[in-house]
Amino acid sequence: MVNVCLMNKQFEVLFEKQVINRSDEINVFISEILERQDISSIGSLLLCVEHTGLYIQNLVRGWISKGGQLSVVGANQISQSMTGPGGWVDKTDTLDAHRIAEYAVRFSDKLKCYQMKDHSIEMLQRLQRQRTRLLNVLYQLQVPVKESTDFDRTTIVEQIVQNQAGTIAAIKADLKTIEKQIQTQIDRDPYLNRIFKLTKSVAGVGPVTATEIIIATEGFTKFHADQAKKFARYSGVIPLPHSSGTSIRKKRKTTMRANGRLKRLLTMGALSVIQIPGEMQQYYQRKKKEGKHHMCVLNALRNKIILRVFAVVRNDTMYTKEFKYLQ
Repeated sequence: MVNVCLMNKQFEVLFEKQVINRSDEINVFISEILERQDISSIGSLLLCVEHTGLYIQNLVRGWISKGGQLSVVGANQISQSMTGPGGWVDKTDTLDAHRIAEYAVRFSDKLKCYQMKDHSIEMLQRLQRQRTRLLNVLYQLQVPVKESTDFDRTTIVEQIVQNQAGTIAAIKADLKTIEKQIQTQIDRDPYLNRIFKLTKSVAGVGPVTATEIIIATEGFTKFHADQAKKFARYSGVIPLPHSSGTSIRKKRKTTMRANGRLKRLLTMGALSVIQIPGEMQQYYQRKKKEGKHHMCVLNALRNKIILRVFAVVRNDTMYTKEFKYLQ
């Protein structure tokens, strides 16, 4: 179900309703609200939607198909803007609809118009998330068996392995299928194929990370090729200042409100490049000798990877190593 609240600029509730979250029901609702409020154009309405992932897609597509404009806002942003860090104590779907409507009226000048994702990007995102879920299931099945191997009798371990062998084989087969579908989706789009190759040419960026960067940047349209610093902040790899009055934090810290999935992939990329003789490895070793903390140096390497990715896309040139490692 979708709870809707229509509020005017004087914060008066004009209309509220609960709508079944199906495309046909939502289309009927849109027509109903225009007729009931005697609104000639959907453009005179501003729709503000709480970001709930897949569950808002029927409403978003239906609204945009009618020519309407909307803004999608995260629940935390709404809560913190209206109440501060504490949030609300009471919570119901009806109350949430009222709060979202009030937020839209109060902060209408800060709302950003939502743009539908390109179909190829949306498909990549769905396939990538499906791949992640399968990997999580595979991990949940395999880890207990490895632990059992160390402590259980051999007969017990063999039985456990046999019980889930078919499931694990099926998951691995599905993973290969999804990975092929991801690559096919990239290959069939000349632009995505080009930026995928450019991104993957940077040391520390493999196919999975390159795909995740394309999804996060929406093909370098949400984050343009000259917005590397903005993307680094979004990825949580830029330490931010923290000061208030005479209280100044000496050590800057990265934000916890970042794209955690992307941050983990960049961490894995940074860990991989320090294992290979070259510029990145020497940079890591030099900073460690200077007394820098391991994670501090890794964070700098994550930032370097991002800067190089955006540079190769901006210049439309594959990354090449001019550095020569000397024994």
